Amino acid sequence: MDTIKLNEVVLNAICKVKGIVNACLVSDGDRRIILDIEEDAENRSLMGLGKVINTGVREVLNCEAVYVALTNMDFAPSCHPALIIKKGDQIVGEAILDKDRISQLSGRKDVWFLHKNFVIYKNKMTFPQDIMQKICYFETPGIPAAWCIPEDDIVAPRNIIYSNPVTPCDIFLKKQYFNGMDDQGLGTILVGIKTEYRHVDKNPQ
Repeated sequence: MDTIKLNEVVLNAICKVKGIVNACLVSDGDRRIILDIEEDAENRSLMGLGKVINTGVREVLNCEAVYVALTNMDFAPSCHPALIIKKGDQIVGEAILDKDRISQLSGRKDVWFLHKNFVIYKNKMTFPQDIMQKICYFETPGIPAAWCIPEDDIVAPRNIIYSNPVTPCDIFLKKQYFNGMDDQGLGTILVGIKTEYRHVDKNPQ
């Protein structure tokens, strides 16, 4: 695949999305730094309630091409959950952005709202004991980037995913790629093209 053409097509598609201020290609060296920052964050707790594993960032970093986008408050994320709680392979809690689904769940006795849009499925876990005992853990998954539609068929939209970096990583990305821009409402996302996977080697020879 023509890498230059791929980058041109994808960056144009990303930058046309409402709420995205700018976007850049992430260097291979910075992929390793991002992974280090994320792993450090995973060793810390979320509000003292347990470990957060950012599988989404890992998935993006192992894509053939990785981009960082600077977003403002007009960026409308996907309705896919950006934060979930897992017990093994089972989702036992999740953030929900779909208002209709929130309304449907609000009347159920087996659902407890940890936050206005974060639900715990009480019949699947004991909260917070299961998290404190490390039976369950928080996870930020990779999310389909349905909003990114390249005009060229060089890459299919279904092969584009994105993820939300942790705050220290967000700060690093803003400094590294966007001149340290940190106005209120600005954030970053990482976007990956899944045409080909490759492992991010933290210690290359």
